[in-house]
Amino acid sequence: MADLLGSDPDRGEVSTATRDRRRRRVLTAPILTIALLVPLAGPAYADQNDDLARLRSANISAPMLADSVVDLSGKPAADSVLKLNAEDSIIGLEKTKKDARTAVVTLTSDLLFEFGKATLTPASTAAIPDVAKGISQGAAVAVDGYTDSLGTDTINDPLSQQRAQAVATALGAARRDLVLTVAGHGSANEVAPNQTAGQDDPVGRALNRRVTLTYSAS
Repeated sequence: MADLLGSDPDRGEVSTATRDRRRRRVLTAPILTIALLVPLAGPAYADQNDDLARLRSANISAPMLADSVVDLSGKPAADSVLKLNAEDSIIGLEKTKKDARTAVVTLTSDLLFEFGKATLTPASTAAIPDVAKGISQGAAVAVDGYTDSLGTDTINDPLSQQRAQAVATALGAARRDLVLTVAGHGSANEVAPNQTAGQDDPVGRALNRRVTLTYSAS
């Protein structure tokens, strides 16, 4: 039993052999830890340093910069920036203009419908009652639909009619007192240029995609 415990049976002390074994375990543990960590960390940090060195030494040429610009319109990058005129742009769902006798509420089709569709989105359907609040009781309201110039009249005329009808249906559900007339005009009566200097004008086309509500301001 004394040998197993590593102590001298006469003196009750730990033997020299036992002390040596304990010293070896204490010294070996951190050495093994370092040996395990170095192979794992070393190559990873070396790779990162190599990558950083390559990035810092790379020569960024003018053609590389030009090719990095994503141009969806096919035009030079400078022409791809949309120039917004805040005075004439439709902000939000509606824009209202009034004179002494007439009020015109312009609803942007891009916020009412999905592209090429004539079904009101749930959000725009829920917003129609708020649009109707400013219309006087029993008013006669002309609901007119318009598109931009893309596509043919065969597509644009019925699409503008269907969109105007969709707005009129939602408006009539919210205000049964109103007298509604509906018409679609396709790409006629544009309020902004569909093209500028012979080039496509996305901002102008967005303004032309609209449904208007016209009624007496009195």
